[in-house]
Order: sequence, then structure tokens, then C-alpha cells
Amino acid sequence: MKFLLTLCLFCCWKVLTFAESIYEELENDPHFSRFVELANTDELVQVLLKKRRVTVFAPTDDVFARSRQFTPEDLKRLPTCHVVNMVVTKDIFPGSVYPISQENAPLYFNTKESSEGDEKEYFVNNAKIVEERDFTVADGRQKMYVIDEVLQPYTSREYHPHDAWEFLKNPSLYNIEEELSEMVSRIEEEKQENLFTKVGNHTYFIPVDQEHNADGSKFKRIDKAVMKGHIIPQHVLFTRTAGNEAYISRNPEVEIKLLNQTTSSTNVETMFVRSNTLQDSQGHEKGVVLSKIVRGNIPVKNGVVHLIQDPLMIIDTSIQEFIQSESSGKLSEYMKLVEEALPEFHLELQSTEKKTVFAPTNEAILRLAPEKLANLKKNKTELTKLLRLHMVMKSVSTDDVWKGRIYDAITADKQRSMYFRAVGDRKNKTLTLEAGGVNATAVEADIGATNGIVHVIDRVLGLPYQTVMEKLSSDPYLRQTFEMGRYDDWNLNLNNRNKRFTFFAPSQKAWDDLQSEMPTEYKQMSMDIYSYHVQKILDRHLIVGKEISAKELEAKDKIQMVRGVINVKRGSETDALYVEWEGIHAVITRPDVQATNGVIHVIDRILMKRRDMMRTGGASCNSPSILAGLFVVVLTLLFRL
Repeated sequence: MKFLLTLCLFCCWKVLTFAESIYEELENDPHFSRFVELANTDELVQVLLKKRRVTVFAPTDDVFARSRQFTPEDLKRLPTCHVVNMVVTKDIFPGSVYPISQENAPLYFNTKESSEGDEKEYFVNNAKIVEERDFTVADGRQKMYVIDEVLQPYTSREYHPHDAWEFLKNPSLYNIEEELSEMVSRIEEEKQENLFTKVGNHTYFIPVDQEHNADGSKFKRIDKAVMKGHIIPQHVLFTRTAGNEAYISRNPEVEIKLLNQTTSSTNVETMFVRSNTLQDSQGHEKGVVLSKIVRGNIPVKNGVVHLIQDPLMIIDTSIQEFIQSESSGKLSEYMKLVEEALPEFHLELQSTEKKTVFAPTNEAILRLAPEKLANLKKNKTELTKLLRLHMVMKSVSTDDVWKGRIYDAITADKQRSMYFRAVGDRKNKTLTLEAGGVNATAVEADIGATNGIVHVIDRVLGLPYQTVMEKLSSDPYLRQTFEMGRYDDWNLNLNNRNKRFTFFAPSQKAWDDLQSEMPTEYKQMSMDIYSYHVQKILDRHLIVGKEISAKELEAKDKIQMVRGVINVKRGSETDALYVEWEGIHAVITRPDVQATNGVIHVIDRILMKRRDMMRTGGASCNSPSILAGLFVVVLTLLFRL
């Protein structure tokens, strides 16, 4: 009997628990008092929350406290923006659903990988879901999601949701003060309204009218190609859901990316949108344009609108003007060096000839020893030569390198070359480069200018700080050579700062070719028992005690290596400098990679034959691995005796 009474009480408790509605939950939870207060002003919302199958996106009081001030009209509409007349489960993310109010735009559901990368984060518009709760009422299930932002009540006074074009023509209907008439005029003049009425879920970036640009010169340059460069098709990107990816716009030559930047002086985070025009075309220079988002996350019937400060793609600043604009910011130390340079360098920067400048950050310059920096500023000729090493007289973008259009270029000093590499995928590309013995990475790439491109880099080029060994370990094209030199600490010889070295280092391509041509020998080179053989091969590529530049090599016919002699030749057709050993010709593809204790010449072949890996004859018997094995055998025999 006692058991039956307990069971009945348990069942009644379960019924009472499941009978609780979202409304009762919110009313009993003090964290939602503001949302309940607003819901109580709308009878329909009350009924739905108490009795119907609905989903509610509920902000807490803390969320309301940090939100913008809403007008009385906004507050009246706000509850209906947060209620959907169906049960929304996470399996429909990403997607979109209209809220109960007929005049509201859809609610857009998105997912994003968490910063830890171990699970998904779920968003409704720009608000993140931080908790979910389930309820059961007579009409069926209810779902409540707790969110960390109030859903903005951008609702038309015409009581129906507008598409992007209708919004552009009448932003005041949404209580938005920014003027958009200049962009609207250009769209109408170019007859491109269809770009903004197109059905689907798109992201639009709309420049606001500019008081400081009274003649409208920037807007006059907005043509069909530029308009397409302001739209990301079939992606609804709110500022918190965009991630770090670059998206292709309706103009296939333009990538768009959202960025969150912190102002160093105020420590305030600001959202920007970045357009990257990949190729010069139709009167538009390639390069990056950054524009501040002045009002973001406005949902419309066919996507989301972000109002931005300046038009994308429109480049109207020269390289010199950009550097000067950063003279109190991230390029202040670089600007100080430029000011100390010879007058000719200033003329080169200002010229209309296309060029690319690789400007080191303040941190990169201040990383130099103070005495070295002081000496540089005193010697204007050497300083100018160094600054010219940071410039090439052609336009070089990350996309040019990533797509293989550019591999290297002569620097403006007309003596040394710069070598480029782009890593990553299409959505996240990073430009790396090497010149004057220093590898650098572009921390801010592809800044467009009327006369070229600027890349902000993390190192000062031409002032080596690594030994030959350190250089091999850090250069991505030489990493395989470094790995081969690990056996028996062969690499450590190249870390000796009291000796000078000249090393003909095989490139990654050279190792890839060897793997195709001699797969067995290549595999053997990774085995410990062949370490001696590998050292012999590497010794054939090394000179100890001398640092020989490419210019000095041209005057030589033969050079003595640690092991053997190699010939130096120049190609009759290509004029390329190469070395030869027993009929193997290795072209020097990157000469004069400077290190603190020598120089590296990168070559495209490995100077070796199949016989180099044969374990027969006297040479093999000298292998440390074999000698170690023989030593163990001898010890074993002695113990047995």
C-alpha cells in the first residue's frame, strides 16, 4: 500500500512538472522579470506562452541592462520578435523562421564552431543561445532558449517585412537615422535594383551618406562591379557568426571578411568589413579596403544588412598617404626610418608606378638591438638600401602568390630578390616571404593603394638574426633538409657562430623529386642505419671555413666541399647559375640566403647517386650505427666467455 501511494505521488509530481508552461517558468524566475513585464503588455504573447506550442528566445535582465535604450514603440514590438509559433529544435540550424509578428523579418539561425573547437555554438540572429529548457502544455511541447543579446526589433511601420531594396529606400520606416540616398541613387542609375530584391538569404554591406565627401566622388565610382562586391550571396552573416573566413562576393574577383579590431588607445572593439579585390579590373585596383560597420545586424526579408562608413573596393589613398596615416599608429617606427632615408626614396614611394611595400611593425623594428638601429639612422645610404629591400616595383598580392602567378621578385635595391609563399586555403590565406636572410609573415596583408599594395610584416628584412642551422629549421622550403641533418647531430655543426659556412641546401621540391626518382633510397635516408650515408651526401653540399656569395661563385669553376669537388657553371640559355657533380645539374633557385654565420644557396636537385646509399665496401663499415652494432656483438661474446 505504501508503495502505491509513493507511486501515485511521483506520477502527480511528474504531471505537475510537465504542466508548467514557459510563462510560469519566466514568471517564477527573477532573472527574466524585464521580459515578463514586456510580455504582459501583449495578450497574444501571454496566451502563447501559457498554452501553445511555441519557442521563446528569452534574454535575461542582465542582457537588457547592457542593451541599447529602446523607444516606447520598440518596447511594444519587442516581445513578438522573440516568439515563434512552432517548436524550434537545433536540427534545423542553420535556417530561418518568421516570428509571430507579421511585420518582422525572419529570425535567422546559425551555428559556429566554439573557440575551443570541441562543440558547436548556436545563434539566433546575433544572439548566442546559452541554455535551453523544455516544457509541456496541453497543446504540446514548448521550447525556451536563453540568449545573451536582445533581438533588435527592426520592424517596418508598414506592417510587412521588407527586402533589402525596400529597406534601402526607406530606412526611416525602421527608425534608422543614417541616410542611404547616395547609394540608392547609384543603384537606380545603374539599374541594379534586382541585386537587392533577389530572393534568398544574403548579406548586404551598404555605405551611408558621407558629410566629409560632399561632392560624392567615392559614390560616383560605384558601378555594377562594386555593387556586387558589397553582397555575399546565400550566406546570412551576423557580426558574431561570420568567423574568420573570407567569402566570395557576387563579384567573383572580390573577397569579403568581417574583422573585429581593438583600438590601442581606447581598448574598444570595433567591427569592420574588409573587401579584397583580387585582380585589377574595370578600373578598380586590387587590394584591401577596410570600412567600419556603423550599424550592423539589421534583418530583412532576404538576409541581413550592415551599414558601413565607406564604400568597399574604392581605393583613393596612395602608399605614401597610407603610411603617413599610420605615423602615430602601427607604422610609427617605420615612418621614422622613412623620414631618415635619402630624398630619392621618398620620390620612389610617391611615384605613380605600381609597387608593393613590406612595412615592418613597430614591434619588429624595436626588436632590433638599439645600437644597430641607431647606426642605421646615421648611415642614410645603408638605411635607404635596407628600405628598398622592403619594396618591389610591381604589385604583389597574397592571391597572386597563392595562385602561383608570382614566386619571386627583384627588390627595389636591384641586387637582391624576395621570395614569396602563401599558406592556408582559399578562405584563410597567409602571405610569408624571405629576403636578405630573414623570413617574415604578413600580419596585415593586401592593403590597397592607388599606386600599389602595402603588407605589414612582423620582421625587418635584411638583418639576419639566425645561424645557418636556425635558418634551415625555420624556413618552410628548407625544413626537409633540416630534418635529414638531424641524424647524429649533423645540424649542430651549422650552429657554430665561430665558423663561416656556405651550404647548397636542397629545396623541398628537390626532396620531392628525389622521392619520385629514387623511392627506395629516399626511404633509406630516414632510417638510422643509413645516417652515415646521409651525412656523406650533406657534406657534399657544404663548405666549412668560407662564406661564398653568388657573385663570388660566378668567378669560380670548381669549389672544394667537405667531401669532394663540385663544378660551378652558368646556363647558356637561361643565364642561371648552377652547380654540377657527376652529371647532375642543380640550379641555384635562391642565392644568398644570409645567416649570421654564413650563407645558403637553395638548389633544385640533390647531388647524389644511388650508390651513395649502398651499405657495401669500406665506407659502410665506418658507419657509426654499424660500428655500434659490432661493439654490442663483441661485448656479448666477451660476457659469454
